[in-house]
Amino acid sequence: MKLICKISGAVIIVFLMFITGLPNLSEKLVPEAQAFRGRGAAFVVGAAAGSAGSSAAEAEAAAAQQQLAIEKEKTAAAEQQLAIEKEKTAVAQQQAAASGNPLPLGTVVSSLPPGCVSTPVGGVNYYQCGRNYYQAAYEGSTLKYVTTNPK
Repeated sequence: MKLICKISGAVIIVFLMFITGLPNLSEKLVPEAQAFRGRGAAFVVGAAAGSAGSSAAEAEAAAAQQQLAIEKEKTAAAEQQLAIEKEKTAVAQQQAAASGNPLPLGTVVSSLPPGCVSTPVGGVNYYQCGRNYYQAAYEGSTLKYVTTNPK
């Protein structure tokens, strides 16, 4: 009988040690498993969990930085495309103005086509270029010209 008690006691102890060694199972089956392990083991488990959490946080931060870099690239590409479109529009407007075709009112150009003549009308200085009249205007600190009808 003593031998059976010793063997069963040893099996129980080995079983409990095995259960406490499994991270998720030990917490579900034996919530007080930390008491079996002792303070040192608890510290090691806590340190390992903390380092795993910090590496997960670092991975999340790296992914967020990568996503931010991608968004910046997309924004830069969109701004570059917009600048190209503006340049194409400006060239087309200047070509239309040079050909003598009237531009729509309110069209903004960065420079006057060649052959424009300064024409004051009603105290306001306009620039006549073929059938178009331009009035000088500032867009921020940049001088631009806007198509208009003299008043």
